[in-house]
Amino acid sequence: MKRALVILFALAFIVTSDLIAKPGPEISFNYFYSSLRPYGEWIEIDADLYAWRPMHVSSNWKPYREGRWSWTRHGWYWDSYEPFGWAVYHYGRWHYDDYYGWIWIPDYEWGPAWVEWRYSDNYIGWAPLPPYASFHSDFGIRFSIGWSASYNWWNFVPYRRFCDYRVNHYIIDYRRTSRIFSTTKYRNNYYYDRDRIVNGGIDRRFVEDRAGYRIAEREIRSVESRDDYNRLRKRDSNRIYNYRPSENETGRIRNDEKFEIRRSERSIAIEKDKIATPRASERNIERSRESDTGRNRNTEEGRIERNRSETERDRTNNREREELQKRETEERKSVREREESEKREAQRIEMKRQRDESEKRAILRRESDREKSSTYERQKSERIVEPERRRESNSESRNESRSPERSRSYERQQTERKVEPERRRESNNERPETRRSESSSESRSPERRR
Repeated sequence: MKRALVILFALAFIVTSDLIAKPGPEISFNYFYSSLRPYGEWIEIDADLYAWRPMHVSSNWKPYREGRWSWTRHGWYWDSYEPFGWAVYHYGRWHYDDYYGWIWIPDYEWGPAWVEWRYSDNYIGWAPLPPYASFHSDFGIRFSIGWSASYNWWNFVPYRRFCDYRVNHYIIDYRRTSRIFSTTKYRNNYYYDRDRIVNGGIDRRFVEDRAGYRIAEREIRSVESRDDYNRLRKRDSNRIYNYRPSENETGRIRNDEKFEIRRSERSIAIEKDKIATPRASERNIERSRESDTGRNRNTEEGRIERNRSETERDRTNNREREELQKRETEERKSVREREESEKREAQRIEMKRQRDESEKRAILRRESDREKSSTYERQKSERIVEPERRRESNSESRNESRSPERSRSYERQQTERKVEPERRRESNNERPETRRSESSSESRSPERRR
């Protein structure tokens, strides 16, 4: 019993591996044109060289932003949330033009994601591969020119946010991209393993060490019907559903569909002769048309099938267009709410700052008034006390200056001043008698002489 279970498990593993690894059916330019037309416009760059650019996207839109990174058997896989992501992120290459913005040039080889990598100790970054890059099973990616993507092509995030399902919310602001770009190292690691292309990118264990958590491997399920693809993606978010259109799916494209591709208004800054992706030549288009028309030519069933496929495709395109518009509306609403929230928060912070400054000024004003009041009271009290203090000081100085000896001297002087007049009067009274006595003595003296 156990042996049978092991055999069944091995068979299931082989079947699943074959389902994932086997090359998908050849996809034509016609199918790309019809599938992407509702979401953008096609531009003719050169003879048989066409490019598609998305419409109804934000001005700062970049490839490989609306989605998430997952580790799978194909290495790093970009699981896009955009309705056109199944094509433009797993086939073809991207180029940035100053006039048209980001344009996608078709290629017909499927990959888990066509990007190049940069990394440092703190950040990991990715940028779309240019049209000059081609994959070879022997040595991986080769560039037809000396290529180095400008820093504004790159998206950088901290390692812990790399596998976040809303990674676009954590992409570093473009004003810091140049500085981070200059501190990172380049990495390009595509290889072929058992009939499947693997995007090794930055080593998974290195990312886990820097992120601080284990990155689980997600399962990929290939889906050949777009209706099943859209339905299963909404129902089951644990698995990755990879849309690889079958021959029946690609055969539903209208055979007589007229290409509405306008000539580019301006010359696009791209080296056309160095583009590595194959051109949609008339031979390839006619071959796909002949293979499509060979199934249903001159039969009533073919006309019915075409009408049914047109109706289904139109219905699917309308649904996808409505979903895209709904998502854009929700994103605009989310951005508007976030901006309003940030504005309210900024206003709240500004009001708090002004209130704090007002309170601080009031406190300083009260302290200043208190100091002025205390100074005034002190000066007033000093003005009141100063005369008394002076009188006391003078009195003390007088008291201190009056020593006992000086006191006695002072009293003696006072006494003398009082006695002096009496002495003078007595002296004056004595002088007439003295004069009379002298005069009498003189009068008697002659007689004595005689």
